[in-house]
Amino acid sequence: MQFGWLLAGAMALGCGGSPAMRAAERGDWAALRTEIAALHRVGKLTNADANDLARAVAKREIFASPPKQAVARVGDVAGCARELDGVLGSRMDVRDDAGAEAAWLRLDAGELGAGRARSFDSEKSDAWRAVGVRGLVRKKDAEARIAAMADGSPQVRRAAMRASTEAALSEEDATDAELEQLASSARVDPQGIVRSEAVRALAAIGGEKAVAKLRDLWTNGDDGVREEIAVAWSAPRVYERGGAEPLRLLVAAEHGPGAIEAAAAAARRKEIDPPIRASSLALVARAITSGSRRDRLHAMALGPITEPDVLDAFRKAAKAAEGDDPEMAISANARLLGSSPDRAAATKALEARAGENLGLLSARARSALAAAGDLRVQAWVERDLQAPEPSVRLSAAAALGALGRSARGAPLLADADPDVRTRAACTLLMASRIKSSIR
Repeated sequence: MQFGWLLAGAMALGCGGSPAMRAAERGDWAALRTEIAALHRVGKLTNADANDLARAVAKREIFASPPKQAVARVGDVAGCARELDGVLGSRMDVRDDAGAEAAWLRLDAGELGAGRARSFDSEKSDAWRAVGVRGLVRKKDAEARIAAMADGSPQVRRAAMRASTEAALSEEDATDAELEQLASSARVDPQGIVRSEAVRALAAIGGEKAVAKLRDLWTNGDDGVREEIAVAWSAPRVYERGGAEPLRLLVAAEHGPGAIEAAAAAARRKEIDPPIRASSLALVARAITSGSRRDRLHAMALGPITEPDVLDAFRKAAKAAEGDDPEMAISANARLLGSSPDRAAATKALEARAGENLGLLSARARSALAAAGDLRVQAWVERDLQAPEPSVRLSAAAALGALGRSARGAPLLADADPDVRTRAACTLLMASRIKSSIR
């Protein structure tokens, strides 16, 4: 497909409006930057206006990016696929790999039906065959799913695992042959992501036979597979049909990422037996206060702040890290913002870090405060829009969205980096889901 044709398609998606909109539609980033700055100077760019510009920028990038970048640009809008469903649907009409990526995103977002997806199963490219395989979710598709699990393309194999999961979630029973193939894939597939998807499918299917397969895989599985299985033990169809005992043993005797994942998952489910849940909470609390540095950060990301023992562990971790470990202190205090008795102290600690020159760490402190609605960090956050690190600039856009000031992040729509432009556009579109238009 010629680049010029795609560019014409992008331009056809919108009609000219304001100078800023016209600049966005034709990809004139210097002009867009100038127009946004002028609108900001006179207070005339609302969140709704920024949202419209973001949509135009995302359309432009999705259709007009050079072929070698097109898949990445489509992937950049995964988080706002629903907001961009129309443009992704149009991008599907271009039968290249980026069009297939658009179809995959629409499937993930629930905007593309399985029947439509199945219509692509005879396409020649691996990317499009994978879309077709994702639609194999009916009981009569089991044989085709199983065959796809052994396909030469990892894209197709992964799609088959996902289809198996979705079939299970729609109450389609799995055959013994499908269970055998999933277990085999979880053991020997050369791609880690495919092995993980196979475990997730087994967990979604559940039942005694699937649990037996998971037990066997636990013995010889690699770290990635064991982490997936650890989480699976508390899944309803696994826990109720034999997963309770391995979960109990895991949280009583294991440590490391898999055990933390399993314990946190169990702690989130009130249906778990009280002794197992208590052991799970104790494991998370121990990991926060005395685990390896990696495990402490991992447990802080997952630990339920509403549980007294875990909350106390966060308090201890924040105090211990106060002087010499900014990352640990920021991680602990960011979670403590969710505890009413601790909010004031956590805010003070984070504000101190937010004002320091710690690069992404200070940006994380500012983002945490923004997520809690602390408007005092807005000026700091806006300065991050000029940061040299793309991750810091994008963090600023998300923080401004959390503050209800997403329009202030509009300069990133004209960023020199196409990845930043597209991701920033998606961030603004996602912010529009929950924030009303604020000038």
